[in-house]
Amino acid sequence: MKTRKELLRLMPKNAEDLEGANRITELGYPVVEPVHTDMIYAMRVADSPVGDAFAAYFSEVGDSASAAVAEGLNRENCWLRHRLFTKVFPAWSDTALAGLRNILTMVATQPDAYDNDVRCVGLLAERGLADTNWLAEWLEFKKDRMAERDQLIQDVSKLIKQEAEQVGAGDAEEAV
Repeated sequence: MKTRKELLRLMPKNAEDLEGANRITELGYPVVEPVHTDMIYAMRVADSPVGDAFAAYFSEVGDSASAAVAEGLNRENCWLRHRLFTKVFPAWSDTALAGLRNILTMVATQPDAYDNDVRCVGLLAERGLADTNWLAEWLEFKKDRMAERDQLIQDVSKLIKQEAEQVGAGDAEEAV
């Protein structure tokens, strides 16, 4: 059995070090369990081969890694959560996900830049892990917020366009 210190020396050097990621994942569970949290943390980088390799590992390990995955969900990193919702959780059993029900219901209520909150509501509904009336209420709230956000984006877009036109008109006046 390798120690955590020995395993950390084998970990990838950066988000592109696929060889290092493969070196760790090939050791398999339970050997790499002491660095599960480090592996989860490495999944926070967008477009990372290491993050994808670790996601594949966690999708296979299932609920044996639920403690580290729960910690990852608590980090509020949208890229990490996105990887979990799109690459890891689809492969997990309902039983494995049921162990994360509390944290998943919390994530479902939080706004998220990559729509992981909505993905979470969908996952909870699909797997029957939360009351459907509660999920429907949250989804309705999110739809209302999205409409408000869309209106805000349109208003700010108009403001920026007006400012750009004024700056352009000022440049034209200076040129005369």
